[in-house]
Amino acid sequence: MTSGLRRALTGPAARVTLSLLVVVVVFAGVLPRIGDYSAAWSLVQDLTWRETTLLLAVALVNLVSYAPLWAIALPGLGWWRAVLTDQASTAISNTVPAGFAFGVGTTAAMHHSFGHPPAAITRAVVVTGIWNNFVKLGTPVVALVALALTGDANRGLAVAAVLGSVVLVLAIGLLSAVLVHRGAAIRLSRAAERVAQRCSGRLRYPAPRGWVERVDRFRAESRTLLQRRWAALTLAAVGSHAALFLVLLTTLRCVGGTGADVSWARVLAVFALTRLVTLVPVTPGALGVAELSYVAGLTAVGVGAAAATGAVLLFRFLTWFLPIPSGVVAWALWRQGVGLPHGPASEPALSTR
Repeated sequence: MTSGLRRALTGPAARVTLSLLVVVVVFAGVLPRIGDYSAAWSLVQDLTWRETTLLLAVALVNLVSYAPLWAIALPGLGWWRAVLTDQASTAISNTVPAGFAFGVGTTAAMHHSFGHPPAAITRAVVVTGIWNNFVKLGTPVVALVALALTGDANRGLAVAAVLGSVVLVLAIGLLSAVLVHRGAAIRLSRAAERVAQRCSGRLRYPAPRGWVERVDRFRAESRTLLQRRWAALTLAAVGSHAALFLVLLTTLRCVGGTGADVSWARVLAVFALTRLVTLVPVTPGALGVAELSYVAGLTAVGVGAAAATGAVLLFRFLTWFLPIPSGVVAWALWRQGVGLPHGPASEPALSTR
């Protein structure tokens, strides 16, 4: 494969084309075959003002639920600045192909403007990403236990829970080894670098360098933070995912329809599997992929097609679309100087005593 062809297949134009193709296929081809849009819309139109108010309330909680994780991972950031950063970066991630990378860049730029050094920002990005994925991998286990207690356990979720548990245990073990044993950190990073170099050679990409130094630096900079704040990080990450699940469950209950009263444990199982499916986003904000997974999952556990389609589309409006205008507002406020320090700012030290 020539370098020009490889760039064409993996470049921005290819990512945009793939994203558009997935979105069109899902919303114009697949979802209409599962659920009738008009019937789904009729259910949404029947929402009372009390149900609408409740949905807006839980959506607002979800909107700001990820900010505490940033505030904990980056000492001195504060909740308000964390909200501004999270809203702006989420808006970009939900609208731009390969938006995760651009979202991280936006996060770094805003945090830097708040007076935080690059090392602390990098540490916070890595730590929040790790804890977020820890919860995603652990959610199928919680869902399986909930289903087992209600007598609804199924084989598909059991397989996902086992796989998630294995990956989660391995990830926690590797992170613990990296933090506790410098020799283990060096050996693991060196082995990972060699594997990455071999893969890059076969794919004709530039070989990665400096992983050992980066991991050693991360270990030194993160050890005190994680020793003191791992519990708070875990609670914040779990709280963020719980808020998102609450929006899904509340939306399903409010929209109503056939099977909308399915047990919360079954809904949690669908939620957990979809979070795994969208672990690597193919489209911005997993648009199209998440909707299809949620609708297919809910219909599989007994929710009617119209109810599932209406609830999921409304749920995604509240959790995928709503952060876009709020993110634009957050970006505009930041550009106007909101949240910027009035004088020299420095990161509070974490005591090692």
